Amino acid sequence: MANRAYFYAYRDDAEELLFLSESWHPIPFWFKVALSVSPEMISSQIFEGEEPVAIQGPFTQGLNRLFEFGEYLMTQSVPDSDLLQDFLERTRHYFGPEQINNHFFLLEAAEIYDLIPEETPEDQNEQLLFEIQRMGVELAKILADKPEDMRKMVASPWVKYLWNNWEEAMDVRWLIDETA
Repeated sequence: MANRAYFYAYRDDAEELLFLSESWHPIPFWFKVALSVSPEMISSQIFEGEEPVAIQGPFTQGLNRLFEFGEYLMTQSVPDSDLLQDFLERTRHYFGPEQINNHFFLLEAAEIYDLIPEETPEDQNEQLLFEIQRMGVELAKILADKPEDMRKMVASPWVKYLWNNWEEAMDVRWLIDETA
């Protein structure tokens, strides 16, 4: 195993997954943002077994949330707005009209879960799902209220992570980056 998390998009009427990205631990911030609208645990689509060790979320709503939050962040005093702008532009370029027919985002992190043998992959996936759900509730409130200074209004671990690990958070390589 390569000990990576894999991020896909797919249609529920197609058998093929569209590979979007992969990463080492930690699971990228923007994967979580894209999954933060109605995420649910499901069985893996790429690994054997029936245990719910993958997380899926609706594609269009997740992509809209990603862009809406990214645009909102541009109004904040972020560590490097050029890095954020570059990420948003690359993401818009990647998710063009040919992608819009996808129904779900899919996160497959079972290989990363194997790094922590003390907990079952299913338990780790449940913890990640809870983290993403909590983030989703907070993101919905932030985007509804649009506080002038998000860091003063939201005391969440993911906000602290975002500002303290800005370059890491912006380092998402979509498949198109590898082939361009």
